[in-house]
Amino acid sequence: MEPALRGIIEKVIDEELSDDKLGSNHSVFNAFKDRGLIDSVSSAMFGRVYMRAYQAWLDYKASHAEEPRPEEAVELVRIFETRAIEIKSKITGIASL
Repeated sequence: MEPALRGIIEKVIDEELSDDKLGSNHSVFNAFKDRGLIDSVSSAMFGRVYMRAYQAWLDYKASHAEEPRPEEAVELVRIFETRAIEIKSKITGIASL
């Protein structure tokens, strides 16, 4: 994965973990849980962060008229795995407020 793409993915994760974004998403997913639409607010929020990173990868590839490569998908997962504890911690922190 080229450094620019990796930087974009890291930036998207950072943006998703901002207090404002986490607070807003927590409110939305909490309302979904209250309506019985989802079982877990924290799991939904974790999935959102992953999907935003995944979408950033696909958008980048599309804007450069390139096909996503399987080895990039593996690296995307590795990036996410290295930040998973941080992501979970931030989500847990916002949920406890």
